[in-house]
Parts: sequence; C-alpha cells; structure tokens
Amino acid sequence: MSAIVDKLYSSAKGETYSFRQLFEVVNEKNKKLIYSNVLSASQELGMIERSDINIDIKFEQNSISEYKIVRKGDYVVHLRSFQGGFAFSDKTGICSPAYTILHPNDLVAYGYLSHFFISKPFIKSLKLVTYGIRDGRSINVDEWLDMTVTLPTKREQSHILAIINAIDNKLHNENQIHNYMFRQRTYLLKTMFI
Repeated sequence: MSAIVDKLYSSAKGETYSFRQLFEVVNEKNKKLIYSNVLSASQELGMIERSDINIDIKFEQNSISEYKIVRKGDYVVHLRSFQGGFAFSDKTGICSPAYTILHPNDLVAYGYLSHFFISKPFIKSLKLVTYGIRDGRSINVDEWLDMTVTLPTKREQSHILAIINAIDNKLHNENQIHNYMFRQRTYLLKTMFI
C-alpha cells in the first residue's frame, strides 16, 4: 500500500506551491466551551476521539477552554515527527494546545494530503525542519510552511484519493474475510475432535 501511495503522489503533475500557500495556521481556543470531545492524533487513523485510543490520559475538565478547536478537514501537526507528525481530522472537536492546527484552502481537495503526510518520502523530507533527538524531535512549522509540494488539479486529487480509498476498502474487506475464515477454522478444528 505504501509503495502505491508513494507512486501516486510522486507521479502527480501540477503546480508547485509552498505549504504556506495552501494552509493557514489556526489557533482558535475553546474559550466558549462549545466542544467537549477531546481528539488525539493517531498516525494510522488521523484524529480520533481520545476515549478510543485505550489510554487513560488525565486532564482537568476546566482546562479544555485552552484546548484548540479542530474542524473537519483540518490537519494537525502533533508530536510524533518521526512518524510524519501530521494527522488528518475527519471530525470536529478539541485537541491539546501543544498541537498546531492547519486549515487547508480551496486548492486542496478534502483529505487529499492525508496519505501524503504519512508517506515515506514526505517523512524523509521532514529531516530538514525537524529538531531534537529521538522521540523528542519536533517539527519547526514555520520552516515547514516554506517547503514545497506539487499539487495536481482538484479533479486529479479526487481521482488519486478514490484509488487509495478503493485499495483501503479492499484491504479492509480482505482482512475481515481472513478473520472470519480463521474463526471458522478454529470452530471446525474444535468440533472435529469432540
């Protein structure tokens, strides 16, 4: 899957933009306590409900007024730069004030860069703007915004996303079939020796 994603993004033709031309850094705080669902960054799943990660992270309920608002379609720069450090959000909620929220403009199709930001070539390119040692490394967002990316038309972006989503769905279905067959095999082996 990663090889297909790398190939699709690397072969895309289009105009070259700096990330600064594609994203606005948003620091909207949850001052009015509109949102209470806390989101956390997951490398594979993007932004997910903190309650879904099976890690009990303690926080003061009254401190959520300082949390940042993440809107559906935003990208979040989180602390795991060695894994890419970017997570796509397909939901609205709030997240740690340590995260940087990036709101894409109209040149970027919904979710188009979500797979690109976890691709090996992109992660490798982050070495130029990543500082610190080992797991403590962090991305200098201001420097990253000056890096460039080739962006195809929105129609081509949607086409690339459709291909990746079709492969994702196929892998998910095959994995489910594998799990069902494994359970059936286990059942049959148990009943065979009764």
